[in-house]
Amino acid sequence: MAEILAYARVSTSDQSRDGQLDSIREHYPDLPAENIYADVGSGDDPTRDEYVELRDRVDDGDAEKVVAAKLDRLGRSTAEVADFVDTCSDQGVGLHLVQQGFNVDPDDEMGQMMLKFMSMVAEMELKLNRERRQEGIERAIDRGVQFGKAPHGMTKNEMGVPVPGEGFERVQAFIREVRKGRAKRPTARFFEIPEGSIATILERADELYGVEFDNDEWTLERAKVEAGEKDLSDLGK
Repeated sequence: MAEILAYARVSTSDQSRDGQLDSIREHYPDLPAENIYADVGSGDDPTRDEYVELRDRVDDGDAEKVVAAKLDRLGRSTAEVADFVDTCSDQGVGLHLVQQGFNVDPDDEMGQMMLKFMSMVAEMELKLNRERRQEGIERAIDRGVQFGKAPHGMTKNEMGVPVPGEGFERVQAFIREVRKGRAKRPTARFFEIPEGSIATILERADELYGVEFDNDEWTLERAKVEAGEKDLSDLGK
């Protein structure tokens, strides 16, 4: 009997899958635990164990629908996502992205094309962010900036240049959340970022982490939050 299957993924072990799983359970509260698959690993890593099991069940005709929080949880490679979308279509399996509001039937060709387009845009954005980050580092070196200890969430390559390391995506998430108007110190504690690293991270957000941050804009957003004009959901949900 075909069943609804769910999938969640985070890129590193210091991230939580709870937010993704909570959003899935909001739509499918009776989904049994054995139908929920969750991995820790890069989106373009085809060896994810839980993902492989999910694909096997789809290939075997055991799935009626696959549910995920967002499309990029199924993979950041356009080719991988397109292949998965095609497989679901061939097997008569629907796709529901609960956080993005897409609920695509297996015979919905336009919906499937939209999913593939979304994946292509996400992959392009990721590539551009990486290029911008590397260009920022190179500009800093040209200006004579001396890199001592690698910034938080980064490590040094064989040339002594900072590159993404353990906790890098966590720092990116911290910057994005602060940019919304969240208080800096409590947000840093949530993402397990040392208080002493906050200023450096935000001052060099675009240069090192590929995420834009403007302190003046943050001040305005923070004022809206404190005045009750802007409501932010609890972190982790």
